[in-house]
Amino acid sequence: MKKILFWSVPIKSLAAMIFAGFIIIYMIARSLYALIAGGNHEYVIPFAFAIHSAVLSVVIAVLCALIFSEGIIKKMRYYKRVAIFIAVLTPLLVVHTWLFFSLMWVIVAGAVGIGVIVGMVIVDRYFKLLGRQYTDVLESYKAKLV
Repeated sequence: MKKILFWSVPIKSLAAMIFAGFIIIYMIARSLYALIAGGNHEYVIPFAFAIHSAVLSVVIAVLCALIFSEGIIKKMRYYKRVAIFIAVLTPLLVVHTWLFFSLMWVIVAGAVGIGVIVGMVIVDRYFKLLGRQYTDVLESYKAKLV
């Protein structure tokens, strides 16, 4: 039971965040498209879009869990993991966009894909900075002991 919760809770949380990103980006893109095209905008999300977004967000979350956890791939650099993730995510988004083609889906899928990748790079930079700060504090502590 602990192993199921260990894997399912982070995947569920990440999938929920990605799904929320899909919906928010869709509403922004739809509003901007209506503004530029001059049409009227209804605050309605198509049911098919919601289902596709939910499925795709779960797939992306599972990919993140598989690629970025230490349990599956051991001792691999972060940027190699990001490269593998991009190599898997890009064809997935292209095929999904090709199957369910609409201009809004292309905009939203591209924005979410770019957002996930940029988020990973930001998290990596943050943890490197945090690691350097921790190392500096540890070195100063060691210097005081000697």
